[in-house]
Parts: sequence; C-alpha cells; structure tokens
Amino acid sequence: MNQVRVEVAIIGAGPVGSVAANLAARHGLSCALIDASTEVFVLPRAIHFDADIMRIFQFAGLAERIEPLARATTGGVHLGIDGEPIRRFRVRDEPGDLGWRPHYMFFQPELDALLRRAAASCPGVLTRFGWRCERVDEDDSAAVLSLSGPAGEYAELAAEYVIAADGATSPTRVQLGLELDSYGFEEPWIIIDAQVPAEDLGPDYTIMYCDPARPGTYVPGPGRHRRWEFMVLPGERGEELQTPQRARELVDSVTPWLDGVELDVGRTAVYRFHGLVASRWRAGRVFLAGDAAHQTPPFYGQGMCHGIRDVRNLLWKLAALRDDRSGPRLLDTYQAEREPHVRAIIEAAIANGRYICTLDREVAVERDVRLRERIEQGADVRSFREVIPGLSAGLLDSRDGSEANGLLFPQPRVAGDDGSPVLLDELLGDRFALISAVAIPDVPGCETWAAAVGGVVFELGSTLHDLDGTLERWFEAFDCVAALVRPDRYVFGVAESGIDIGALLRRSASTLSDIVEERG
Repeated sequence: MNQVRVEVAIIGAGPVGSVAANLAARHGLSCALIDASTEVFVLPRAIHFDADIMRIFQFAGLAERIEPLARATTGGVHLGIDGEPIRRFRVRDEPGDLGWRPHYMFFQPELDALLRRAAASCPGVLTRFGWRCERVDEDDSAAVLSLSGPAGEYAELAAEYVIAADGATSPTRVQLGLELDSYGFEEPWIIIDAQVPAEDLGPDYTIMYCDPARPGTYVPGPGRHRRWEFMVLPGERGEELQTPQRARELVDSVTPWLDGVELDVGRTAVYRFHGLVASRWRAGRVFLAGDAAHQTPPFYGQGMCHGIRDVRNLLWKLAALRDDRSGPRLLDTYQAEREPHVRAIIEAAIANGRYICTLDREVAVERDVRLRERIEQGADVRSFREVIPGLSAGLLDSRDGSEANGLLFPQPRVAGDDGSPVLLDELLGDRFALISAVAIPDVPGCETWAAAVGGVVFELGSTLHDLDGTLERWFEAFDCVAALVRPDRYVFGVAESGIDIGALLRRSASTLSDIVEERG
C-alpha cells in the first residue's frame, strides 16, 4: 500500500485544527488536515476571540478576511442584584498595543468555513474531509494514522508529528490513555442564539447578570446575531427551558430593549461547562491541542483562544526542528509553557464563576458590596488583558530579571520597506528578532547569532521606524534598551543596556545550542 507521508498530521478541522493547518503552511510544513465531517458544524459554539488571536490570524495571512466577519466590542460589565455594575471590563473600540482591537465577536460556522477553505487552498496542505482517524500508532520513524473513508475505504497516512485537535471527547486522547484532571467545577447553562431586527440594537458590550434569581449573560454577536446564556437552576430540567416561549421569557427578563421586538431564535442548547486539563499533552509524536487538552468555563471567553495559542506555540517549534535550529527537547517546552497559562485563566474563570453563579441572596449582597468597594478604590479590572498572563516557564531567558520576559511584545505600526505603514510582524516574519533602541553594529556575536538561529536584527531609528512611539514607551516602561522576541512574539529576554545585548544573545544561542546538540 502506498503510504502518504507529511511532516504534520492534524486530526480535527474545527477552528483550532484549521488554524493549525494554515499556520503549518505559513511555516512551510507539509501537513494533512483530517476531519470525519465534510461540512463545518452548523451551530455556533465559540463566539469570542481577542487581539492576540487576531494577531495569530494576521501571521497566517487571514486577518483581512476575518475582520469583516467579526464585530469589535467594547468589553463587558458585571451587574449586581440591583442591576448596577460591580465589575467593569470596558475598553475602547480601537487598535491597542498588539495592533488589533481588544475584543471580537464572531459567528463560528462562518469562521470555521473560512478557515477550512483557506487551509484547503494552501500549498502543502492535504485535506481529508469525510475521513475518520480510527487510531494512531508509531514506528521508529513516524506516527501512522489509520483512516476510514466515507465509503468504507481504508488508508494509512504517516506523519513525523500529529496534532490532535479533535475536541472535548478526543478519541485520540482516549486511545492514548491521556487522563483529564478536573477542577470539580461544573454548571449547566442554556444557550439561546437569535437574530434581532437591526445590527445596532442593544449594547455593544457583554453583560453578565450576577443575579441569584438566575445568573445570565448577554453577548452582542456580529451583525444581527445575539447570544444569551442562563444558568439552569437546581430542580429544573434544561429541556423545559428550550421551548420558544420559555426561551423568550428568559431573554425578556434581562433585555428591556427588546420589548415588543420580534426575535428570530436560531437555536437553544443546554450544556455543562467544565474546568479540565490533561495531565499529559503529549504521547510520543502526538500532541493534544484545544479542547482535547483542556476545557475552560466560559466567563472570559477564552476556550477557542486557548487552542489557537496552543497550535501557534507548537508549530513554530516544529518548524525550528525541521530547519535544524533546535532539537527534540524544544518540544518539551510546549506543555511547560502552555499549561500554566491555561490553568491561570481557568482558575480566574472559575473564581469569576463562583461569585457569578451564587444563588444565595445574602452572599450576593455581600459580594456586591465588596466588589463595589474595589471599584471605588480604583482596583477594578478594566480589561480582560489584565487577567491573561504571559509565559512563566519554558524557552525564556534563564537569568532572573525583567518583568517583560514571557510577555507578548507590542505590535505598533511601523514604516514598511516602501515607507508606508505596516504592522510590525509583517517585517519580523516567522523568525527570532532582536529589536534595539540603541546602536548595535558593534555588538560582538550579533551576526553569528542571527545566522545560528535564523534571526533578524532591527535598530529603532535606523532599520526600524516606529510611527507612534509605542516601542520607545515599551522600552522605557521595562527599563531596557533591547528585546529578543521569539517567533510567536513572546519576549525571550531583554537587555538593560547596550553592553548587555551581547550577553542576551549568547544566553539565547546557548539555550538553543544545547537543544540542537541533542539531535546527535
């Protein structure tokens, strides 16, 4: 039997798997994208992504196509028993330091279809829609996927590495015996997706109703799409809330601006959200990503975002391995970097969920008083960005130092090759980058470092022109003069002065060199 061979096989063509295929193509990795369904799932599930996810779409060459489909929003607010704010997450509807607006709402079937089409059109991407991965086995040189086709055909596909993005029930995870650790936090909620008569009807921000009578959420989707979510109370059967009459009653209870307005309900669904994380995200050549690796309560809208960050983290490392710029140990940093990040957001979401979902009125009154005191003291959270951490482990500068290490580097508009404004990442490409606010021609080893890691070097005011001063302000805020930025735009480390730049480069080269030597 002729066996097709690729560098990366991706199981699951939901948003995470399809993004992975687009990113693989961007890195020049041959890949296969496999999904049992020939069509995208027709009902919306995820609805939110944020600026760093749009930045990843940008890297994949998709942002210009995705942005018109999404609705930028101005954040959110949590309301107490009396309907007044107890927390604010409000932001401006304008690009921030990552180059994009803070929050976007989208219609998942539309996004999924775009991502699939884009992946299928990429050179080097083999699509197998309608084919099911029955199992994954390994030999000395590859992972071998056993596939069954729509008419009962059988085929094998060999891959150097496999990304299992096959969802919360992940057959691949089950086959490999990878267990999920539970946070023990589960709640049943009902989702109501509907179309309203006009695009501008209702607030353009998310509202969380922290009402012990029935916690709920309002989400302004793109165009006329709106979503409501409500907690299923103890003793209730979720199915009873799904009738058109009951669904409308729930919506009307929190949505006075729809009084007397016709509502076209597209679907109602009861789901039970979880806080789950796989104990191991890797088995040999197979890596879990997205819901297969972790599941997040919805209170920060980060479920899909987690998965897209997963594959962004993993694919640049697979490309570095392919290019002989790293060794297999680099892949060990995948879970080391992503798991703390995921757990931090899950734990923050659960903490939110516990106070949102309280059904005890006295507890809720005390909560409202406590949180409003925080607002008065100026300690209120103003943006979700403040609770989304950077990296805390993995491929970071080994020297204890700057708080900038592990943070996403900003992406201002800079002058392109022809002088016209472009976003910074358009110049950086898929490489390590040293960005300096001081002259660097005389830094010892700079050229050697660039050749060794495939890096690029930019000097502000000389080879890089920041059009609004964002980078100068960033260097000032972190009391440094240069930053070494990874291909996924996280900061490896910084130099506090010009004479420290050489040492920073040597530490990064040493870290990668140690890994390269393991290839043997």
